[in-house]
Amino acid sequence: MSRLRIKKRKHPFLYFYRIVLHVMLGLGAIVFIFPFIWMLLSSLMTNQEITASPITLFPGSFFLGNFKTVFEEIPIGRAWFNSLFTSGLVTFFVLFTSSLSGYMFAKMRFRGNNSLFTLVLSSLLFPTHVVLIPLFLIVSRMKLIDSYIGIILPFLISGFGVFLLRQFIYGIPTELIEAARIDGASDWRIYFRVIIPLVKPAIAVVGILTFLWTYDEFLWPLVVVNKTEMMTLPLILGRYAMAEGGVVAGASMATTTLVLAPVLIVYVFFQRFFVKGISMTGMKG
Repeated sequence: MSRLRIKKRKHPFLYFYRIVLHVMLGLGAIVFIFPFIWMLLSSLMTNQEITASPITLFPGSFFLGNFKTVFEEIPIGRAWFNSLFTSGLVTFFVLFTSSLSGYMFAKMRFRGNNSLFTLVLSSLLFPTHVVLIPLFLIVSRMKLIDSYIGIILPFLISGFGVFLLRQFIYGIPTELIEAARIDGASDWRIYFRVIIPLVKPAIAVVGILTFLWTYDEFLWPLVVVNKTEMMTLPLILGRYAMAEGGVVAGASMATTTLVLAPVLIVYVFFQRFFVKGISMTGMKG
């Protein structure tokens, strides 16, 4: 007995809607990407080409003198190491503390659980500027000025990370944890063997966002760092982008390109994990 395959005809309006949607998304992508393309092309221009009128979008010849100037006059290598080192440490500790706290708040019942979680969430209400002076006084009295510990100390725990991972872990069936306990697994073993593998998408989201936020942090390193060899990339960019006669356009664009390169590399390589984590986290209760 043959089966009749009935194909549903799509309404012509649906095709028109998709075309309009893709055109709008394409235009939006161009608007967002254009500043980065302009930055990259400008880093390959001379100062005269950048400031020429009318504006030229493409360099007459690929001028690498701006990058040579940056590496000769700016300690960009040391600043790169400082930013990647501090951002990497902060990301590691945030992932550990956030996942552990999220597991505790989501699957462990103890007195004051909800009150303590509310207290953690309340930390999101206060911007860094409010606690900047108290943090500086604490770090100064601990004699951590111009040190890596002084830079990363205020960022080791993230209220946003705790909240996101707690919501994700809350959706994990409790039966899995109970089955692991029946098999004799301790809380630490459950954390590493059950919880962590199941929350990898959310961990990817928190890790990428934490790395980007820490990498781009300007205010706190500006307060706690005085020595040039301890400066991070945003500080180096802010200090050396300005010359006595004003902004050196070519060198500034080259420095900005080098500063943003690690961020773009991280996003390109981990984009699929980020999108998957955001979508899956949104489905958790």
